[in-house]
Amino acid sequence: MKSTHQFLAMDFGAESGRAALVTLQEDKVEMKEIHRFLNRPVKRQGTLYWDFPYLFSEILEVLRMCADGKFPLDGIGVDTWGVDFGLLGPDGQILSNPVHYRDPRTNNIHNYSDPVMPRKDIFSLTGCEPWAISSLFQLLAMQRDHSPELEKADAFLNMPDLFNFFLTGIKSSERSILSTSNLLGINGQWCRDVIQRFALPEIFGKIVEPGTLLGPLSSETETMTGLSGVPVIATCGHDTSVVAAAIPAKGSDWAFLSSGTWSILGILGAEPVTSSASFENGFSNEVTLGGWFLCRNIVGLWLVQELCRKWNMPDDPWDYGRMAREASEGRSLSMFDVADDSLMAPEDMEKALMDLLDRHGQSLPDSRKALLRIVLESLAMEVAFRLNMMSELRGEGINTLFIGGGGTANRLLCQLTANACRIPVYAGVSECTALGNALVQATALGVISGPDRIREIMRNSFELTVYEPQDISVWGEKLERYKRIKS
Repeated sequence: MKSTHQFLAMDFGAESGRAALVTLQEDKVEMKEIHRFLNRPVKRQGTLYWDFPYLFSEILEVLRMCADGKFPLDGIGVDTWGVDFGLLGPDGQILSNPVHYRDPRTNNIHNYSDPVMPRKDIFSLTGCEPWAISSLFQLLAMQRDHSPELEKADAFLNMPDLFNFFLTGIKSSERSILSTSNLLGINGQWCRDVIQRFALPEIFGKIVEPGTLLGPLSSETETMTGLSGVPVIATCGHDTSVVAAAIPAKGSDWAFLSSGTWSILGILGAEPVTSSASFENGFSNEVTLGGWFLCRNIVGLWLVQELCRKWNMPDDPWDYGRMAREASEGRSLSMFDVADDSLMAPEDMEKALMDLLDRHGQSLPDSRKALLRIVLESLAMEVAFRLNMMSELRGEGINTLFIGGGGTANRLLCQLTANACRIPVYAGVSECTALGNALVQATALGVISGPDRIREIMRNSFELTVYEPQDISVWGEKLERYKRIKS
C-alpha cells in the first residue's frame, strides 16, 4: 500500500464553499485550500433558493483544477450544512433549485403538523430536534401548499447526497446528514411511523453509512472535467458530524465545542437520548462515524461580531484584536442569558445587551471593555450550563472539553470556558471540517481503520493549547448565579 494519500474535501457552508486538498502521510495529515467561493442564495418570486447549478459548477471547476494540476486524488467527498434537500423527478432531473432553510414557507408549520403528530412524539421517534426548518417540516410545508414538485417527486436527497448524485449518477442517503431531517428513526433507518403518519410520498431510497464508497465519477462528469479514475465517497455529509469525527481526543469522557459565529456542543454516545428532559431543553441527536452524538446549538461569537459591526469605525477601529485586548482588561460581576430570544437578530446588539442586563436586574457596564467581558463570561457560562445538563442526560461525567473552529483564536474565551466548566479545555484545530471529511474518506478506502485512528492522526498532526481551569470556587458561584438568571 502506498505511503501517501491525497483526498479532495468539498466543504459547503451556508455563506461560502471551499475545496481543500488533504494529504495523509506517515500518520500525519495536512491541508491546503485550493479554491473558495461565495454561497449566495437567490430570491425568485418570493421564495429563497440555493443556487444549486452554480454550486455544482464550482465543484466541476475544482475537479478541472485537479485534472490540470495532475493531483493524484484517492477520493472526493462532500459535506454541507444540514436539513436542506433537492427533489428528483422520475427522469433523474432536479425539479427545482433547493429551497433555503431561511425561506418563510415553514413559518407556523407546527400549526399544520402538531394536530397530526406532536413534536414530542416526533422527537422520541427520530431523536432530532423538531425545529421548523428540518427536512420533514419543509416537506410538510410543500404538502400543505400542494406543491407540484412534491407531487412529481421520485427521490429525496439531502444536499451532499444531491451533489454526489450529480457527480456519479448514484442515489443514496448518507446517515449523518439524514439525522438532521426528522426522517431518520433512532434505529438508523427511515422513520416509517413519521413518514406514514404524514402520508408523505415514497421518495426515500437507500441509506448508507458515513464512510461509504459510492463509485466512480460518471462518464459525463469525467468528460466535463477531464478527471477520471477517482471514486466519490459518502463522507459524513453534515459538517458538524465530520467535526465530531475529527476531534483529537482519547477515551470517552470528553465533549466537543465547534466554536464560531454559532457554536455546537456535543458528546458521543452509543445510543440517542430521547428523554423528555432532552426534548424540553432543545437537545438533538446526530450520527457521526461510529455512532451517535448528543448536541445542542449555542449562541457563539455572533454577539461579539455584532458589536464589532457597530463599533469598528475608520477613525476609531474596534477590530477583533482590540476587542480581545479590551475584554481581557474588563471586569464585571454582571451576566445575562445568552440564549434569550432578544439577541437572535437585534438591529442594535449593544442596546439589546444593555436592555437584557437591565431586565435581569444586573449592574450595567460603564465601558465597552466591561461589556465585552460580560459577553465572553456569559458565553462561557452558557457552555458550562449546557455541558452539565448534557452530562446529566448521558449519565456520564465529562472531564475534558475540546474546542475547534474559529473560536479557538479567542484565547480569552477559551480560558473563560475552562474556568466556567471547571475542566481542562484543549483548543487549536480550526479546520476539523475539511480534515474530518478527508479522514472519513480514508476509512472508506481502508487506508485507516476507523474513528480511534482518525483521532490519533489528528493528535499527531496538531499541537493543542491546554487551558487549565482557574479560580474554581469563584466560577462555581458564578455558574449558580447564571442558573438562577436562566430559571
